[in-house]
Amino acid sequence: MFIRACLLAFTPLMLSAQGLFRDSETHEVSTQLFAAGNMPFWMQARQYGVIPSKGFFLQTTIALHSDYRASSKTRPYLKAKPLDWAYAFEVTGNAGATCQLFLPQAYLKVKYKSLELYAGKRKELIGIADSSSGMGPYSWSGNAMPLPKIQIGFRQWTPLFTPHVSIQATMAHGWLDEPRVLVRHAYLHQKNLYFRIGKPTAKVLAFAGINHQVQWAGRISAVPEPNNYYQADGSLPHDAAAFFSVVTGKRGFGRNYNAYDNRERVGNHLGSVDLALQIHSDARTILIYRQQPYEMPSLLHLANTKDGLMGISITQKSVDYPVSGIRKVVFEFLSTQDQGRSGPLWTEQYFNHLQYKQGWSYRGKTLGVPFITPSGRSSTFTTDNLLTVFHLGINALLLSHWQLNGRFSHLTSRGTPDQIYDQSKRQLSFLIEVRRSIWFLKGSEVRGTLAGDLGNLYPRSIAVSVGFTKRWGFVDENVSDAVRYRLKYRH
Repeated sequence: MFIRACLLAFTPLMLSAQGLFRDSETHEVSTQLFAAGNMPFWMQARQYGVIPSKGFFLQTTIALHSDYRASSKTRPYLKAKPLDWAYAFEVTGNAGATCQLFLPQAYLKVKYKSLELYAGKRKELIGIADSSSGMGPYSWSGNAMPLPKIQIGFRQWTPLFTPHVSIQATMAHGWLDEPRVLVRHAYLHQKNLYFRIGKPTAKVLAFAGINHQVQWAGRISAVPEPNNYYQADGSLPHDAAAFFSVVTGKRGFGRNYNAYDNRERVGNHLGSVDLALQIHSDARTILIYRQQPYEMPSLLHLANTKDGLMGISITQKSVDYPVSGIRKVVFEFLSTQDQGRSGPLWTEQYFNHLQYKQGWSYRGKTLGVPFITPSGRSSTFTTDNLLTVFHLGINALLLSHWQLNGRFSHLTSRGTPDQIYDQSKRQLSFLIEVRRSIWFLKGSEVRGTLAGDLGNLYPRSIAVSVGFTKRWGFVDENVSDAVRYRLKYRH
């Protein structure tokens, strides 16, 4: 059965290697060897659920991507098309103490001008925050395995009547079903709306928006006694009235709903309200942002404004002939200590839910910011969501060739609002990664990583990994001539 699954998974890759799909594909093969007892936090976090929690293993990823056609500097006959389609397929396998096979990406997308429709599994981040060196956006951070969705919307910034105001907006329906959870066959409703004020070339740009996720519907196999949260047959509301409550955030009003669904909103609602300011100069780009988390009804009562993710990202402008130095610094602060407890109606706990005991997760991983980790207990998703986190991310260039990426995070946990620790737990997690391109093997890269955890919240751990990646296809289509010359002749 395993061999059969592998053959089915790799068939599209073998076909595409023969050029039967599109001539604009990019192919990638990556292999990485991990050595660890307990896998450190930053080796697992924001890896889309493909890194196990323990062990010595070899990971191999094979992927193909074909994006929409863009105007090319090196191939003038290629022009962007208003109507276009694209796809991606990615398989990851782990061989070691535990053998695993994952499908992180498999999607088909089509667009007409700025409007896009896609179906499948795609790696995504949602929210305004630094996407490379930060801790990850609050509500959708790339920490869990991508789930199957159908989505329509404007993923690129699209002018709204005037070039001074642009929007990004999407709406999606997804499937959150997985084995070994209490509520099976749950759905995901997801939408977001973001505004950008200012022309793309402006020195200062302002951003504001909101994202809204809802975990809803589903069924439990055995109805508990007393039954306070489920309908008599073990199901959760999934009719038209339930969908109206899911989309609008209004209270449920179905006649056959239980008391909880009539008193609260149908489903598990959460998201963030985001504000940001981006400042451009000739030397650097500065992004200042804040994400205000919410779970209904705290947003309506502004009950948890003390909480939030705040950050500043400073990026040095790239040059054709780089020298050693820091390229990016990110500093972030996350607080979830309040959770609306000072408000008039306190009924929430971040990422925990009274009906969906699996919480805000998929395939055992947090869907949101990775510091709210699963507890491994069936009675509640997490036992650590009263947090304070300080995070530092660094990206630098060493000796003109080596890229250095560092993440350093200090976390303090007081437990949960229902179970506050007598003494706070503290944790220091770090990751240091170096990468270097191999010029004589175009599109190739070697990398090494050291990571560890110190403290009393996660198991103490230290781990190393080494890896190699080879890309070919349209990997260097829009590289400047000066950079091409340096890549070819400078060592």
